[in-house]
Amino acid sequence: MKRFHTALLLSVWTLAAMTGCDKKPAPYGDFDNRVFIDQNTNVTTLLVKQSTVSDERSFRAAAPKPVGKEVGLLFEADAGRVADYNRMSGEEAAMLPENYFEIVGGKTSIPVGTNRSADVTVRFHNLGELDTEALHVLPVTLRKADGAAVLESARTIYYVLRGAAIINVVADLQESNYISFDKTLDGQSASSKVLNGLNAVTMEALVRCSDYVLEPGIKTVMGIEGHCLIRISDNGLEPNQLQVVMPTPYATANFTDATTCLVPANEWTHIAVTCDVATGHLVIYINGETVLDKTGNQFVPVNLGQPKTDAQQKDHFFHIGYSYAAGRELHGEICEVRIWNTVRTQEQIAANVYEVDPASEGLVAYWKFDEGSGETIRDHTGNNNSGTAHETLKWNQVSLPEAPSGDGDN
Repeated sequence: MKRFHTALLLSVWTLAAMTGCDKKPAPYGDFDNRVFIDQNTNVTTLLVKQSTVSDERSFRAAAPKPVGKEVGLLFEADAGRVADYNRMSGEEAAMLPENYFEIVGGKTSIPVGTNRSADVTVRFHNLGELDTEALHVLPVTLRKADGAAVLESARTIYYVLRGAAIINVVADLQESNYISFDKTLDGQSASSKVLNGLNAVTMEALVRCSDYVLEPGIKTVMGIEGHCLIRISDNGLEPNQLQVVMPTPYATANFTDATTCLVPANEWTHIAVTCDVATGHLVIYINGETVLDKTGNQFVPVNLGQPKTDAQQKDHFFHIGYSYAAGRELHGEICEVRIWNTVRTQEQIAANVYEVDPASEGLVAYWKFDEGSGETIRDHTGNNNSGTAHETLKWNQVSLPEAPSGDGDN
């Protein structure tokens, strides 16, 4: 009798447990079909730089199951939730003033027979006027859902606006990794032609080379083997000696200086090269300072949008961090790679190390390396000459420009 009683209790417990499994918390199976904001997280962070003007983010409302009748929804800014955010985060954010945002599509619905609403878009504007030293938050709350219950834990989304450095993430081209452009800069596509026939050119990159830059061997910044190339070291050069290869009517010519064209290890270094083909004037800059100025040269137009075919009929494409063969990779962090069809002045180069307007006149390729994930490096000019990493990319968080180091207190 005791065994029967124990077995009966066990069966009841098992049945209750199985029944309870069917009543999962919303939004994964809520039995009363509660409406919720369909986002992976209820906190979205926007990094606001000095150059940031606007931004926009979208979300939808949803229900676990199709609704039996149309559910009218109303989303509004909710200053009353700022305190909730501050308790949750341990921060002291202020409500984002209303002149910095608008909610588009805040009055919407989940149509009958479906379980998702149209997009609700939050547009941020005038951000260049926002005090980036302060932390701001914009809670957007589902105020009303006609005839439906709302899941309280997913009723509000918080947009957090933080002041950011100009550059917050960079790619780390470790060991054998580099960026290839053989799918875009192939000489055939219309987009590749913007990098051909350059009678004036400026090439820039912001790099932080590893200790490997002090070891013997070539390290490549960018370019095309046998045509136009920015690289570090070569036979007879110092391991960290910057060298520029330019096309001439006969082959190529190399430009460097053993005392001035030196790239340090583990320091952010801006490299720029300008060339006026018509006048034969070439200048190399490191950190905005002239380190080599050569005139009276003979050059031919630069063609970075098509491969260079060598004597063995091998095509060499434009790359970032690679040339000729394995073993010549950059080994370091990189960002802000640009190509212009103009000769930039020293003042322009020195004043725009960390960022330029993608719509700047003469800018024909701009790879910011700010994706933070994935293997595709987007061309920000709109010419669509994006590159692809040879291997899985490592992304590093940074804050550039770096704050100047003080002398310390005496």
